[in-house]
Amino acid sequence: MDHNTKHLHEALIGCYTAHKRYCVQQFQKLNLTTGQPKVLYILLNNEGYLQKELAQRCHVEPATMTSLLNNMIKKGLIYKNIVYVSGGKRAYAIYLTKDGYDMALKIKKIIEEVEEISYQDFNDKDKQLLMDLLNRIQTNLEKK
Repeated sequence: MDHNTKHLHEALIGCYTAHKRYCVQQFQKLNLTTGQPKVLYILLNNEGYLQKELAQRCHVEPATMTSLLNNMIKKGLIYKNIVYVSGGKRAYAIYLTKDGYDMALKIKKIIEEVEEISYQDFNDKDKQLLMDLLNRIQTNLEKK
């Protein structure tokens, strides 16, 4: 490999960093902090997740999710409903408010925009190949 060729980790980190930088700039314009866009986007597609499930989907600790959700409640983006799960235990299901739904739609638009920018000069075959290759890398690493 010549010195101009990137290693896989350099390419992945470079793409991740550029993607994250662009998204963070856009989300900051909406006055959203780290983690909030992901929660809103997930709830846009499927409301009523239990707080514990939402933490798992977002790959954060339950305590981190509690803090994140409390801040989102203060902003009027979400609300919690008490539900009873197996054994009669109390849990919280999370839902979007009207403002939260409107914000989630803005996030969806940003995500679509960043995807469009990322895929400039890609045809459908290129896009599918890239996704297939990335999925293969993830599968290979998860087997270990």
